[in-house]
Amino acid sequence: MQKGNIFGLVLGLTMACSGTGWAQEQETEKPTTSSAKETQEPVVEQDLRNFKEWVRLQSDKVATTTRAEWPTIKSDFSRQANKIEGSFQNLSENSKREFLELKTRFQELEAKPMADEVPLQAEEVRLREKELLGSFANVQNISAIHLREAYIRFMQNVRVKRQAWTSRDWDYADYILQNLGKRKAAVEEKLTTLDEIKIRSLIGEFYTLRSGQEFKEQQKAKKQGPGKAQ
Repeated sequence: MQKGNIFGLVLGLTMACSGTGWAQEQETEKPTTSSAKETQEPVVEQDLRNFKEWVRLQSDKVATTTRAEWPTIKSDFSRQANKIEGSFQNLSENSKREFLELKTRFQELEAKPMADEVPLQAEEVRLREKELLGSFANVQNISAIHLREAYIRFMQNVRVKRQAWTSRDWDYADYILQNLGKRKAAVEEKLTTLDEIKIRSLIGEFYTLRSGQEFKEQQKAKKQGPGKAQ
């Protein structure tokens, strides 16, 4: 009888301790779960952070943005802004003010001249002529016999430098190419057929390279815009 009583007492104590331990674990877990819910950031706050980074990106590259690119940029802006405005009341007061400031900042960017609307600077043109034409920098003095060589020199430098160019750099190069074209028209009667063929080929290469570069930049901008907004 004593052994049975002792066994029952031990079993009872074991069950009681197990129950207490389980209850303590449950109590420990409850605050953790509640705390996680309290610290979870509203989705609209995350959207605002992405929107802030997107506006910063547009501000950084506004000097190289063309007017033709602006409709796509405005479309991205409207999509992101409308998404945030749909949950505007869920933002904190500070975030509400920040969102309104970002909208104003974007409107100021839109009012600035685009890269293709700013006149080229005469001094910069002269520097670019030396950079791209070398000894043929004085375009108006290039003789017919040397014009083909001037075009070749121009394209050799374009091929080397173009990878680091912005759309503004291409504008200066295009302007220089147009000046070469004016000189070509002035001495055209003295050019050989082979000269004409070579020059046309080089001009075609220039615009092919520029179009390819612009396409890459547009694709890059599209990936950066929507990608950051998600």
